[in-house]
Amino acid sequence: MASGSRRFMQPVAGPSGSPVSGPSGAPRVAGPSGAPAGPSGPPKDVNPAQFDPLAEIEDARARRQDREERLETLEKKRNSARTNVYLFLAITVILGIFSFFPGPIHGDVSDNPQAQMSPNEAEAWVRDGGDNEYRDKIWDGSTNASSAHMNIYIPPPLPDMGSTTAVRVDVTFFSYRNSGSTDFKAGMFDGECGVLPAHESLHADSWHLSEEDLGPGESVEFTLYTQPGKKCILVEWVEPVANPGTLATMDVEVAIYWPRMFTVPVGLITFVMAGFAFIGAQKTGKVYKGLKYPEGRPEKKVEEEVLEAAEAEQRGDQLGVPEVETPEDADAVVVEGPSLAEAAASPEQDDSAPVSEEPTTEDSPLEAEPSAAEEEPEKAENTAAAWTDEQLLGAGWSQEQIDAMRNG
Repeated sequence: MASGSRRFMQPVAGPSGSPVSGPSGAPRVAGPSGAPAGPSGPPKDVNPAQFDPLAEIEDARARRQDREERLETLEKKRNSARTNVYLFLAITVILGIFSFFPGPIHGDVSDNPQAQMSPNEAEAWVRDGGDNEYRDKIWDGSTNASSAHMNIYIPPPLPDMGSTTAVRVDVTFFSYRNSGSTDFKAGMFDGECGVLPAHESLHADSWHLSEEDLGPGESVEFTLYTQPGKKCILVEWVEPVANPGTLATMDVEVAIYWPRMFTVPVGLITFVMAGFAFIGAQKTGKVYKGLKYPEGRPEKKVEEEVLEAAEAEQRGDQLGVPEVETPEDADAVVVEGPSLAEAAASPEQDDSAPVSEEPTTEDSPLEAEPSAAEEEPEKAENTAAAWTDEQLLGAGWSQEQIDAMRNG
């Protein structure tokens, strides 16, 4: 047991050799080399006008000039947009008129110079050249025929695209036939008048058959459709006149519309452009008003305010109301009390005020009351006491006078 305990109580052998060498000296910390670098140049967010009065004035002038230039530019832009609105609307109205109202009119049914003539008088009238004034009429009042015709040109020349390029033609027919059937045919033929085919060979929309019973002077209206270009309108009785002469039996008037293939689409485009121009004018006008009236547009115009002020002043004069003068500078502080001129005059009054030397009697009541000359210095001193030292110095007082007044 003793040997065993000795074996366990022996000390443990430590590390052999010298300890590991650690870092010697102060720790190496890299500090800043040289003086710290300051800002290069003046700060960019500082306005030099804050420190230089002249620069402030120039800055205000530049801002005012920039505002005026922007106002002028916005005003021109607004006026241009408004002009575009009016222009596009005018074009739309014109195209609408061309689309839905007739343009060129051929013939005239408003006047019949042969209304009261007999067949012999009508023949003599034509022989004497009376029909020269009525050469633009589409009638048989100058021919020995039972039909009327005229060459007509419908612009512009377009390729035949069916109903897309078709032109509307309104026809008004007056009958002056006294006997026989009043049935007639009317059609628009291609080319010039001459030897023409039958009406039935035309397109169904290009000719019309009337079977109405018309009395002398009665009329009928109908509509034809044809393609633009050179045309011949031919109107003839279904039952020819037995003895045709120079006395008119029919009179025709033709009203031609413009091709809607161009007028309607272009009118819609110009109307849409007018809408866009109106929106642009509204936006530009809003920006212009916001820049010109930053605090809101005045409710009344300058002229109305001047007239109201003049009327109010006139009413005040009539009622005898005293006019109250307002200072020009409304922001100036109004100090109640005497003016600086009165306060500045108080020391002089104190020094130069004459003393009354008039003797008074014992019974005079003025002995107990101070004279006016004695009251003026006290009043002046009390008046000057209402002002500060800086105001009195600015009015011409000296510091000795101020101290005497304050202490006395």
